[in-house]
Amino acid sequence: MTTNDDEIQERFAQKIKFAPSREWVNSYFDLVKQVLDVTGLQNDNPRLTMSLSPHKTSWHFPVSINFRYVIAMQKRKIDGQDKYFVGLIFASYCRDIPELSRDRHIKESWKFSNLRGEFSEPPYFLRFDNLYEAASLIASSEQVKQCWHDSLIAEVNRAKASTFRKFHQPKVYKLVTDKNFRAEVLDVAYSESKPILGLLPDEIDEPQEFYEGAVKSIKVNAFERSQKARNTCVEHYGARCEICNMAFESRYGEVGKGFIHVHHLKPLGEIGAEYEVDPINDLRPVCPNCHAILHMRKPPYSIDEVKAMIKAQESYSGQVA
Repeated sequence: MTTNDDEIQERFAQKIKFAPSREWVNSYFDLVKQVLDVTGLQNDNPRLTMSLSPHKTSWHFPVSINFRYVIAMQKRKIDGQDKYFVGLIFASYCRDIPELSRDRHIKESWKFSNLRGEFSEPPYFLRFDNLYEAASLIASSEQVKQCWHDSLIAEVNRAKASTFRKFHQPKVYKLVTDKNFRAEVLDVAYSESKPILGLLPDEIDEPQEFYEGAVKSIKVNAFERSQKARNTCVEHYGARCEICNMAFESRYGEVGKGFIHVHHLKPLGEIGAEYEVDPINDLRPVCPNCHAILHMRKPPYSIDEVKAMIKAQESYSGQVA
């Protein structure tokens, strides 16, 4: 690899670091790749503009076709916390699609203004607060997917060149389409946050005082958890993974009876020296595989996010099959 390539990777890595995790930004670039696949646009097409630079409205890594955004990611601070969104273009009839009109992850939508020479009803830009749910919705609903595809093709056909083209960065196209190049950039960007294999903090058992009251709770410190709290959680929810629905007894028989990990919804690293934990509201039973995926990011993924990953992958596998 040349020095110039190293410099490009480092520059891209610094831009990408703002995203919540390697997995998140990788999934975003996979969605951008779908845009390119649907439209057939190549790196040298004057209609296409791909850039890493954030827009003044805080949209990052935007992709535009003929002067109109078709996909972009956004970072906003809400109630003191960083929140991440993905914006996608949809044809105007998206308002008539039930999944898009009632999806709880669509936090904002607006209608584009007509551009010069455009007389048909313009498309909408929908902002989702969950990237995985957005990808899953596109993969699982033919109507949603078609609405998305129609909007993309309409943008390609609307004009032959974009005035945004001067901002196009060819290496961003490579970042999306070349998996090896992307992996190298992500390795640089997230070198300090690679997952550590081994025992998860949630699985370190130390007996602690467990007391009864209006709410069953225990006291834990940053590296301690009560076996009794685990038992209370499992007795309430059952020894079945909250995410993938796997029960070890049904797969392995008697030897797997009652075996399950317990996941803290509030990461142990974020709580103080002593913290009252409600085993019913603060803990969930998960299988070791899903538990490991939850902790592939800091802060951990939510249970809903991992469920959406599985749903999206199942939908994609079904299409390929």
